[in-house]
Amino acid sequence: MPSPPRSSEIPKHLTPDAFWSLFGRIEHEQLDFKRGVPQDVLETIPAMAMTEGGVIVCGVNDQREITGCLLSQNTLDRIKRFANECDVAVEVRQVEVGETSVVLVDVPRIEGRIVTTPNGRLLRRVGGDCQPLRGDALMRFVQAQSQRPAEDEALSSPDPSDFDLETINKVLEAAGRPPASEDRILAALADLKLTRPATPAGNPVRAAAVLFARDPRKFLPRAAVQLVRRAGRKGLGGTVLARDECSGPLVTTLRCCMRFIAGNTRRFEAVIGTRREALSEYPESVLREAIVNALAHRDYGLVGATVDITVRDDHLTIRSPGPLPGHITLENMRTEHFSRNPKIMAVLKTLRLVEEFGDGVDRMFAEMASRLMRPPEFDANADSVTVTLRSGSRVPVEDQAWLRQLADFDLAAEHRLLLATVRRRGDITRREASNLLPEARVAGSSGYGYGEGSGSGASPEARVARSLQEAVDRGLLERIGKRGGVRYVLSPAVIFRAGGGAAPMGWEQRLLREIRERGSLSTAEASVLLEIPRSSARRRLNQLASSGEVLARGRTRARRYYALPTTAPPENEDG
Repeated sequence: MPSPPRSSEIPKHLTPDAFWSLFGRIEHEQLDFKRGVPQDVLETIPAMAMTEGGVIVCGVNDQREITGCLLSQNTLDRIKRFANECDVAVEVRQVEVGETSVVLVDVPRIEGRIVTTPNGRLLRRVGGDCQPLRGDALMRFVQAQSQRPAEDEALSSPDPSDFDLETINKVLEAAGRPPASEDRILAALADLKLTRPATPAGNPVRAAAVLFARDPRKFLPRAAVQLVRRAGRKGLGGTVLARDECSGPLVTTLRCCMRFIAGNTRRFEAVIGTRREALSEYPESVLREAIVNALAHRDYGLVGATVDITVRDDHLTIRSPGPLPGHITLENMRTEHFSRNPKIMAVLKTLRLVEEFGDGVDRMFAEMASRLMRPPEFDANADSVTVTLRSGSRVPVEDQAWLRQLADFDLAAEHRLLLATVRRRGDITRREASNLLPEARVAGSSGYGYGEGSGSGASPEARVARSLQEAVDRGLLERIGKRGGVRYVLSPAVIFRAGGGAAPMGWEQRLLREIRERGSLSTAEASVLLEIPRSSARRRLNQLASSGEVLARGRTRARRYYALPTTAPPENEDG
């Protein structure tokens, strides 16, 4: 979610539409709606202060109706008393939304000390809720919060010419501020809170070097990314095929890394109808997110370490120096947020390169799933955090490109796999869908994460049936046929949006295809394939044999049907 504006930046008079456009209707870490000033503001203020700060809007109910709240003496005293009990200095302001007044309470992010509720609980904002920290997470958060971030250390003897003015002005423009001139570089850094103290006379800090220095290695010897392309798939060795080092302002370093990876990974082309589409081996948005995370969340106190990117034949790894920040763990990294380098993060948010750590990880998972690739793999220890991305997909590149035309449908991974398969084959039965989705039989066995939200407590057959029914209900697939002949085909809406594929197969084509793929087929196997009684399956197989399209061998119970002509058995085979 985007950060809400500070109350001082909001006009005194707003239309309702402008108000909702500024704030949105969904509460998140930095936004909370209150009907008035209830007692639980005593939890919201310290929770926001220990997360990223935020705004409490008083005068909006749970139904997102603007009910109003006047900044009376009683209201102001109550807010200030709650803030004082938590030892947080807040700013309070009244604005008019249409003909109704609301009160905005700005809560700052607190660094360098701990803020608790009056009864001693340490809370953090998780979505729109205030959640307590406990146990080991509490201990690690307190340790991290009590230390000055390495990014905040003052630089030694910086000169204004060390910083790239063009990059600084891009950030100022994104923040809606006037550009700086060569003689105002230090003032611009102070305006971005990248000096100590935050005045034009202050000294630039490490975060300023990471973000804007033409060569940050002048101040941080290993503030760079080492990139290598090695031959092979496993192990630490392998012939080095290419090598590079990227350094400079953070956005320049990011572009340099993306160029190296693009030059050392594959690129595919697919023709969909009359369109030709290009797909990179790894989704570019996932690569960008992973690299930005590595640069934004690394420990800049480890001045002798670099971010390392290794590209291999079937995967790549991005290693960032330092452990996971604060109370973040591999288990909670998609739901909890903590910025080791809040100054760097603030600038990257202004450039819209990041939201929060967990939000970016979620996007990486979603984008890999959208191409039916394995999810990112994270590993963390006391020295580093590593993300591994694996190439390859469950479907050909043509199907991946075709699925991109259905982005507006917000498809689950299992539905993407179903649709791509139906496009390629023409139709699918419930039995074939069960074979297609292995996690329906053994949860998580595929490693692709299919079946999320499909009811892990249900039987495999029920989960497959539910997935198919959900696809029908959403207008993705259509159910045709009756009883034992039920099949699922692409819906008109999907064909209209992305184009169709193979025509649905009749039972003859289905049996012939299976016999060619397997080499032979029994009556029992045909019965399972077509989901019809054995007597009906035997009759259809015999029809194919009578027409000379397959060869039948063996006695009645052991009879098998073979493809012609190369896979037929010797004439004397008994079956």
